[in-house]
Amino acid sequence: VLASGVRQQLQQPRLRCLARRAQHRSPAIAAMWALLNSNSSSWNPVERLIFPAPVPSYEIDSYPGELLLIPKGDGSKVPCLFLPFRHARFLVLYFHANAEDLGSCYSFCKTMRDLFQVHVLAVEYPGYGICPGKPDEAGIMENAKAAMKFATDTIHWPCEDIKLFGRSLGTGPCVQLAAAHDVAGVILVSPFTSIKSLFRAQVGALADIVEDRFPSSDLVPAIVSPTLIIHGQQDNLIPLSHGKALYDLLNTRKMLVCPATMGHNHSLLKDIGVLVLPMTQFFSLPDYSFDDLEIPEWCFPENARRKASEDTESSPPSPGRVRVTAGSAAPSPTLGTPRLFASCFPPNGAMTLDGSRPACRSGPGLGISALSADSDKAGAIVVDSN
Repeated sequence: VLASGVRQQLQQPRLRCLARRAQHRSPAIAAMWALLNSNSSSWNPVERLIFPAPVPSYEIDSYPGELLLIPKGDGSKVPCLFLPFRHARFLVLYFHANAEDLGSCYSFCKTMRDLFQVHVLAVEYPGYGICPGKPDEAGIMENAKAAMKFATDTIHWPCEDIKLFGRSLGTGPCVQLAAAHDVAGVILVSPFTSIKSLFRAQVGALADIVEDRFPSSDLVPAIVSPTLIIHGQQDNLIPLSHGKALYDLLNTRKMLVCPATMGHNHSLLKDIGVLVLPMTQFFSLPDYSFDDLEIPEWCFPENARRKASEDTESSPPSPGRVRVTAGSAAPSPTLGTPRLFASCFPPNGAMTLDGSRPACRSGPGLGISALSADSDKAGAIVVDSN
């Protein structure tokens, strides 16, 4: 009751503004904010902190033709956003952060789809958005595995053309899938080694009473896919040491990008040196395929299927970017965006924002090349190991 009352007071615009400013200065205030604003059905303070489940930002009919309901083994369904790009080769499975849902990350996913010219399948977590269930590690992994099974078994997209992208909490399920599947690539933004180690950095020995979740440091050595890690040096929620520790444990082709001014909730698209340049160069994006991508009609919500049927009867379907089976109308085609070629970038794997090539030095004891302090002007330190 107390939390509910405080939460109502925090909805006032002025208090919300002050609280959010304070979050950036203190992890403790950020944690208290998450506890009080959590929409989670659990009253376990640890679970409310890890899985805050914000107030849903979308409804079942918010994204017609883009919202799918993917079935799980227990008969329930996982809401997912599917944003296809015509003739794209790669499919990106996206796992969002813990304080957002599909509606919150829609704009980012759409921009990522158009910028890198990939299909995007964003997965919802239990208790988030319109997805039923309790937000916990087991439920999130069930949803993640259902999405992976849908990609490989239902739409028959090969693993070698699937990339896994996770941010913050989303790096947990992303790492677990990457350790079990040989995919085209893995992108981890602000990852953590494990939930218990993250708590230990904040509360010391008290973290021992917390049940561990998402032990990424134990699973990362099993990843064989090329892996890009992006971790801001100003991250006050998940320290940079977590990203570096996971990087050191990787035994595959890898890159670490550490923007000097990037915090935990920093925009990934505001500065091209944070995500755009590393993605296009490390993964040689975009790439194309002319295989048909078919989405079964039963994946769409019932009201969307009914509307599609009415549209089909009233007018012939337009040529779409995706073929929807069982007679549903296809979405309108996606317009192409300017192509980005990896060949435009320096061969040494790094570039400053002013277009000059930064000096390189040998990484201390790592046997790899890294950018020198000159690159700090670009706000990033890139470590590239082939």
